[in-house]
Amino acid sequence: MHIFSAKGKITPQQDKTNVALCFTVPHGVTKLIVNYNYTPKYIDNEHTAALAITNGLKKYNVEVINASAFLPVPNLVTLSFDENGEYRGACHRQPNRQTVVIAEVDSTPGIHNRPVSPGQWDVVLNVHYAGCDMDYSIDIEGVE
Repeated sequence: MHIFSAKGKITPQQDKTNVALCFTVPHGVTKLIVNYNYTPKYIDNEHTAALAITNGLKKYNVEVINASAFLPVPNLVTLSFDENGEYRGACHRQPNRQTVVIAEVDSTPGIHNRPVSPGQWDVVLNVHYAGCDMDYSIDIEGVE
């Protein structure tokens, strides 16, 4: 059964923030299947990417000789989950297209195995790096 869908945009102003999206899980659901993606994975403007590299290395007092050696620069947005106000787990992985399973057994690594509780849930987009505007989509299906 379809439980939740969201589409949106993440901007560089949201870098190093968390974006919580609330949804409700009805009684009788034993498993959640979360399909998630964002695009672009890599900063598509080479000048912007080189500037990000230069600024990042300056923080650590590293002189940049050739920023292009560090290209491409990836964006990174990962997911974590809260179940009725309690932390359920996180999937901090590099791919920009993922499927996450939340269930009593065989949950995706990083997600606690335990029964799925009905009620208020949050899927949290953890914006580790947003070097350019990104579009995201999340679809959550419930299995009874």
